[in-house]
Amino acid sequence: MGKVWLKTRFDNGMNMEIPHSHNMANAMYGFRELGAEIVCYHKLDEIYDFVTEDDIVLDYIDQCNEIFRKFGKEPRVEDYPESFERFMGRKIWKDTINSISTSEEKWSAGYFVKPTRSKAFTGKVISSINDLMGCGSCTENYEVLVSEPLNIRAEWRCFIMYDEIIDVRPYGVLLDPSRKSFLYHYDEDVLTDMLEEFKHLENRPAACSMDICLTEDGKTLLMEFNDAYALGYYGLAPILYAKLISARWSQILERNDEYRF
Repeated sequence: MGKVWLKTRFDNGMNMEIPHSHNMANAMYGFRELGAEIVCYHKLDEIYDFVTEDDIVLDYIDQCNEIFRKFGKEPRVEDYPESFERFMGRKIWKDTINSISTSEEKWSAGYFVKPTRSKAFTGKVISSINDLMGCGSCTENYEVLVSEPLNIRAEWRCFIMYDEIIDVRPYGVLLDPSRKSFLYHYDEDVLTDMLEEFKHLENRPAACSMDICLTEDGKTLLMEFNDAYALGYYGLAPILYAKLISARWSQILERNDEYRF
């Protein structure tokens, strides 16, 4: 059984090593319950040469990608699969961040913009020039996916593992506490249809999130898909979070999932 490498930092207040983020902490709790061998480290350089294809590394997205590249892998999950067009409820197209930042018509339109390169910056609604802060510089002309704005009442993250939804967690309140998302609920039939459509995707991930929303006019729509190795836990039980990560790492590195039980 492979190791689980955990990125940690020394906390002066508590005078002890702690996981580097709350997501890593919850993954650690889950892998501990699963009986994994957990090895702590500070910098990826310390462990890079020792990580094998049987291991899992709990680190940030760029660092995980370094490990995948070490083994010749480049994971990808399509944000908006073509077959999901009927669940979108809006137009989606590609552009560049420089094209948006130099056009008042574009940066004032209230479009949702996210980079095609995984997590180059956090996707956000651009409705003023100030919203472009943190979206890269003119020398980092990221390709982006642009979508028409939606009037959203509530949002949820649906965690999918081995073609089953293992939990659905609300997260819109984290983005906009004024929404009172707890007053709303998604359409279960639409969610079921989305999962069935997911099962027909070629090269689909063994684990990912399917983010959905409820709009002001009562429609349950797809927001986007996200890869499991790059997901926040959003309240998912630690043991399920660990299994989710293991499922995707195992698929990417083409090995058996030791925690599929």
